[in-house]
Amino acid sequence: MIRRMRLAPSTVLALLVFVVAALAAYGGLLSHAYPGDTSAYSLYGRELVLDGRIPYRDFYDEYPPGAVPVFALPAIIWNAHYVLFFKLWMALCGAGCVVAALAIARRLTLPLWQLAPVVLLPLLLGPVYLNRYDPLPALLLLLAVFAVITGRERTGAIWLGLGTVVKLFPAVVAPLALRRAKNRRAFTAWWAASGLVLFAPFFLLAPGGVGFSLWSQAKRHLQIETLASSILLVGSKLGIHHVDWIAGKPGSIDIGGSLADALASLSSLISVALVLWAIREYWCGPDSDARFVTAAATAVTAFAVFGKVLSPQYLTWVAVIVPLTAGRNGLRATAALLGALILTQPAYIVDKYGLREQNWTVWALLARNALLVVAFVYLVRALREWRVSAERR
Repeated sequence: MIRRMRLAPSTVLALLVFVVAALAAYGGLLSHAYPGDTSAYSLYGRELVLDGRIPYRDFYDEYPPGAVPVFALPAIIWNAHYVLFFKLWMALCGAGCVVAALAIARRLTLPLWQLAPVVLLPLLLGPVYLNRYDPLPALLLLLAVFAVITGRERTGAIWLGLGTVVKLFPAVVAPLALRRAKNRRAFTAWWAASGLVLFAPFFLLAPGGVGFSLWSQAKRHLQIETLASSILLVGSKLGIHHVDWIAGKPGSIDIGGSLADALASLSSLISVALVLWAIREYWCGPDSDARFVTAAATAVTAFAVFGKVLSPQYLTWVAVIVPLTAGRNGLRATAALLGALILTQPAYIVDKYGLREQNWTVWALLARNALLVVAFVYLVRALREWRVSAERR
């Protein structure tokens, strides 16, 4: 099956378009512009590989323990050209996302052109795609989804466990996959065990350091790119009230003030509540491959869009799973997502300091976030459709 999928003309064409997009993108494979977080990745990777210093114990690392091998590998293989190797590795992960998305789409009999956001993602997101490590957990998510819908629950649990400790968001799909597991205890055990393989060594070496890293992420302020921040920034621009940016930790640009802090807490609660709603809605309704994938897209989007942190690279997670939603609402959600992706670079790249200066990019951010909310609404409608149809029978 894998051989046949690789030889399929649509797969070859999609991969060719993806490679061209990665080569042509601003900050892509042929560009040194806007290296972004790769500077931090190279620092962490080289500290471990070249100096033998242990993350969390000998130096602060803001990322989850599962990300440590991701940062170390370029320093091991091609340290002199760390950034280039890192980009090539993320491009390979992105190509894997394309192949996995095509495999899922074929199983769900979706129109393959609906996967355009996945294929064009390097071009749409620009430097925040290959210069971040999000394509890897996005690939782990898709591999898990494909394993679950093809009945390989142990494999799905392993991919989800690894994805959780590389970057937390795949964890929201685990309760959905648990419903489909024939042996739920075994599924949970494999999910936890695979995550512990990457988490346990660093926690045993530096429990306090790992705990501090996780806590520093949990107590972050309201990031400037979030849905709540875009509303505050527009209000400030219109003269309704005044907000200003602050240098947040770890290394983010945030909105300061008591109102922003309150909205940060509220955003976290809303995000968790919407994820739990998606899980409950799926468990209480009928089950099918298409509905499982839709529920996964809904939960991931809720987690990414409504929280107190919405870095532009988070759209990588959303972009690989939303286009796999079936039906008219799936098409509408994909169209809204595509619009949000198109607006991402103007909001962040065209004018790097625009949000801090509260210029025209404030409107681009608001439009981008509004489209993400529209995409989520269509996902909710798609998830509800199956349950309502089943109740009417």
